[in-house]
Amino acid sequence: MRAMPEPEGPSGRDYLAAVLAGRIPGPPYASLLNMRLTAFAEGSATFEMPIREEHYNPNQVVHGGAIASLADSAMGLAVFSTLAPSENFTTAEFKVNFLRPLTVESGTLRGTGKVIHRGRQVAVAEANVVDGKNQLVAYATSTNLILPRRAELSVVEAPTEVAQPPAPRFDAPPSPLEHSPASATPSQPSLPPIAAAPLAQGKRRVRVSVGDIAYLRKGQGPPVVLIHGIPSSSYLWRDLIDPLAEHFDVLAPDLVGYGDSDKRLDADLSVAAQARYLVAFMESLGVHRAAVIGHDIGGGIAQLIAVDAPGRVAKLVLIDSIVDNAWPIPEIARLKEPAWDQIMVGLDLRAGLRKGLEAGITTPDRVTDELVDEWVRPFNDVAGRRAYLRAARALNNRDLVSRSRHIDELDIPTLVLWGANDRFLEPRWGEHLKGKLRNAKLQVIDPGGHFLPLDRPDVVSAAVTEFLTAS
Repeated sequence: MRAMPEPEGPSGRDYLAAVLAGRIPGPPYASLLNMRLTAFAEGSATFEMPIREEHYNPNQVVHGGAIASLADSAMGLAVFSTLAPSENFTTAEFKVNFLRPLTVESGTLRGTGKVIHRGRQVAVAEANVVDGKNQLVAYATSTNLILPRRAELSVVEAPTEVAQPPAPRFDAPPSPLEHSPASATPSQPSLPPIAAAPLAQGKRRVRVSVGDIAYLRKGQGPPVVLIHGIPSSSYLWRDLIDPLAEHFDVLAPDLVGYGDSDKRLDADLSVAAQARYLVAFMESLGVHRAAVIGHDIGGGIAQLIAVDAPGRVAKLVLIDSIVDNAWPIPEIARLKEPAWDQIMVGLDLRAGLRKGLEAGITTPDRVTDELVDEWVRPFNDVAGRRAYLRAARALNNRDLVSRSRHIDELDIPTLVLWGANDRFLEPRWGEHLKGKLRNAKLQVIDPGGHFLPLDRPDVVSAAVTEFLTAS
């Protein structure tokens, strides 16, 4: 791959962020092959390329040059993501191994590049290319020279269309929450800022198509991805991360629109969309297969990841999870009413979120001021409350109901954990979920509320560790 143009901003990462957001065009050659950058992080990048018959060679399979281009582009932008403003690069050597022939029936190819060595003058990268069934179809390596940037090239932003807001789910007057905080009237109350909890201050970030996903990562071993629900964040797992990190590489992302992840107005926050974002998140970090643990709507997201990318999920743990049409619960569903547009502008969510925590936790003294602060913090300003409202309104049980038959066919080893005193999703839904899945077992924790990871972390940690380490 030849050297890329000067990024707009201080680093290669900023250039890639602009490409991913659509503010500037990507490499012209990528467009020629219909390749698209879908995710990147420091030292990694992912491209996708739908297979077309135009990619065929005379043998009616995909030409090796197209596959090599996908791998080369992924490795090149992985290196590019590490560049300082004064640096450029060029590929000095490139090797690819083709492992199986491909046709249009192979689906969309996905190439993930990763920098495995970054020196002052040389960077070495590798790339895996997988097909639509997540089968490895090619492996590539490259040696790249780090060069001084010789010229300042400006990046001109491409003309963009003004994004149209999604169609309303109900007839309502224009919402004051659809305006930026800068346009808010002076009469809106200003809530005091809340400092992030120490654990939340250690979050990293990775870019996907709709913005940055903030996440926590700790430990070594087989990967485990923890997916929270509504209205929480990765802080839900605060008491599980350390014990699980003794055995596993633990990743706990904030869903898009939640926690410290980006809260763009045009982002789809449905359960189905969140599943796609997390697949891109995993791919960008080089996590090709993991145990996936989901709570509440995170359990629904985990189910859809298992359906759409079964090769990525080694085992499932579903904790007080949504299932079929058992959701959204009335407390969340009522936020679709138009009156909440105005109510949310000046609402302090603290009392309501504390009440929800107290209803979902049975252990005395577990609902502390620190926990409530971190629960409230992401939604403490107008933009945050707007995101909370949009997240609630995006929930629709058809995301699971429409895939119910496919979920029924899942044969992935699954542990279903349920609080015996769950007041939001009754324990009968745990029995229902266990009965749906072909290879699931149910453990009811008594006493235990809806927020089991906060309520009974010792029991949850022991059950999860035993399940994941069992052969």
